[in-house]
Amino acid sequence: MALPLVASTPEPDDVRVRLGGMGTRLEFLHGVLRAGEAARRTAVPNDPTGTAGRRAYEAQVRTLRELQIEHEGWAKLVHGRLELACRDDRSIAIGVMVGDAATGQARLVPKNARRRGHATEQVTRANAGEAASHVQTALFVADAGPKGVALSEEEAFALSTWFLVSFRTKAGDAVRIDCELSQPKRFEDGFVVEWKQRIPLPPLKMDGIEPLNDDGPRKIDIAVDFR
Repeated sequence: MALPLVASTPEPDDVRVRLGGMGTRLEFLHGVLRAGEAARRTAVPNDPTGTAGRRAYEAQVRTLRELQIEHEGWAKLVHGRLELACRDDRSIAIGVMVGDAATGQARLVPKNARRRGHATEQVTRANAGEAASHVQTALFVADAGPKGVALSEEEAFALSTWFLVSFRTKAGDAVRIDCELSQPKRFEDGFVVEWKQRIPLPPLKMDGIEPLNDDGPRKIDIAVDFR
């Protein structure tokens, strides 16, 4: 079941138009980040290292797919090792990525916070329009899986792949997530160093998040204030 949509900060008209042209909305993308933050807070101190980040990533991917599938008719796409949502005409796909402190800042150039692998490099090459001989499209032709789609080599090369890039900061109980929806163009040594297109988005601000103080299972009540 898809999560309910959440109220979002009003976006500039040009952002609304650009997102609408792609087949998504700011409230979807903010809903993805909100779900990730809520999942992050279910991790407790005795969980394995990295649990909070993994849960946030999993919730973001799941929510992105649920919202885009339910409201825009998109489909699940596993593209190489990239977990994406794909538009029904197979022209655009969106994934999630953790960025650095430049994320969402129009005058700066963000990079991914953690080194990424061959699949990200290949979609970046396709975004840049490099010759098919340099893009291993066969890498991406795989079983669609339950309720997913599979791409032909031609579709994989023509696919425009974007990422919801986010950077999280926390001060006391308040969390701010700077974000943008951007299309990588150049990839070096595991990092995106140039973007073909960027859509900086209004930051998501959340207050009143209650952390867990023990390692036992219990009901979690997360109060969120969107501004």
